[in-house]
Amino acid sequence: MGDGPFRAFYPSTMTTDGVNITLPATQTFVDGSINEFPMYVESSDNQLAFKNLCGVLKLHLTKANTNISSITVTANAAVSGTFSINYNNGNPIMNYVTGGSSTLTLVCSTPQSIDNGKDFFIYLPSTIDSIKSITFVADGGTVCTKRTKETVQVGINRSQYTSVSFGEEDLLFLPTGSRGGLFSVGVVNGDTVKVWFSQGNLQYRASDDTWRFAEHQYDFIGSANSHLGSTYNGWIDVYSFGTGNNPIYISANNSDYSATVDWGVNAISNGGNVPNQWRTLSHSEWGYIFSGRPYATLKYGTGSVNGVHGLIVLPDRWITPDGCSFHSGMNGWTNNNYNLLQWDSMEAAGAVFLPAAGRRHNSSGNGVDGINNSGCYWTSSRIDLGGAFAIMFSANSLNRSFGHHSSYGLSVRLVHNSN
Repeated sequence: MGDGPFRAFYPSTMTTDGVNITLPATQTFVDGSINEFPMYVESSDNQLAFKNLCGVLKLHLTKANTNISSITVTANAAVSGTFSINYNNGNPIMNYVTGGSSTLTLVCSTPQSIDNGKDFFIYLPSTIDSIKSITFVADGGTVCTKRTKETVQVGINRSQYTSVSFGEEDLLFLPTGSRGGLFSVGVVNGDTVKVWFSQGNLQYRASDDTWRFAEHQYDFIGSANSHLGSTYNGWIDVYSFGTGNNPIYISANNSDYSATVDWGVNAISNGGNVPNQWRTLSHSEWGYIFSGRPYATLKYGTGSVNGVHGLIVLPDRWITPDGCSFHSGMNGWTNNNYNLLQWDSMEAAGAVFLPAAGRRHNSSGNGVDGINNSGCYWTSSRIDLGGAFAIMFSANSLNRSFGHHSSYGLSVRLVHNSN
């Protein structure tokens, strides 16, 4: 055989030019092993001793009645794409070149039960200094995201395992369309009822009869809520009481709203798209959030997110993330003021934000007032044939038992029961 150097790659499909290696953005789960772990060798003769190119993130997961369908890792540097290789006397160093991403996904062709604990292996380049987040998707689409605190680094070393374990209490899977943490809303027959909040206020488009949740918790429609025609192609997000079956119904006569249909009976397009999965909190359940659960009065306060005013409510378990602070109480819109990066951390820790979206008063012109100045959210609890309970807040006050005329258009934030 002729003179070297000789180069070899495993698997061979990871190179197209015989010089660089391309790491895929998707890996395939293999029980108890690693699928096609990348290796490389350079030799002056035909004696080839392959060297590992990557390190391994080993995740041990345990949670009853849960099957994992995929795991997505986001790092502080590229984990896929084309890399050059410096063999470095048998200690190969990979350097990112192009065409990649800081996110990759391990896919399970058959969802894997973690009832009794299971290991998942993901190979990653050792150029990673820190893993920023890991998202677990369970069979059925529920999601749990774990984020690394800024003060903690979870790095990857070549040819070594980095082991991380998540137990029963660590893995809280949110239903599709949910954001924020887990909230206790009452006690029934000795059991605490807990819910997840939707990712944003409920929105409706009449032209194609479509429901969805707002993309962000701080989104609201505002003055465009005056458009109530059946052919209107835009979105609205305030509704008269109990109009889950007819959200564009309009009448100034409060007694015309005697029939009550919860908005959660509808299939929410980005909330699982299955009917009867979501519901509206009752008057007493909202009261439990604000005054019944442990440390309740310390877990809400006015503030602003990305310039939008509103009410911030913290989940049962709360740890303030690095770089953020929280001050309870109704003490003005600047009491808690977050930019988008800070809110991303607050939301990841479980905080819920109710924007001050105003209300439609359903008089002449169907105008909306109080935009970015007050928030009004329906409960599911009727007072009488002409009115129902709502929560209402402004910069310096919160009324948890506000009796509102049924004809007015108020915001709706749905919840999903935690099973």
